[in-house]
Amino acid sequence: MDPMTMVFRIQDPAVLKGVKAGDRVRFQADRVNGQLSVVRIQKGK
Repeated sequence: MDPMTMVFRIQDPAVLKGVKAGDRVRFQADRVNGQLSVVRIQKGK
């Protein structure tokens, strides 16, 4: 996909360690308390 900006809640801010704005990422989102939240994220290639 082309680059895009999306807004998600984060369940645990520690999962963002090592990821900064502009990085390509792969992530897993899940519904937590009725809201989509990032539960896992890693830098992409």
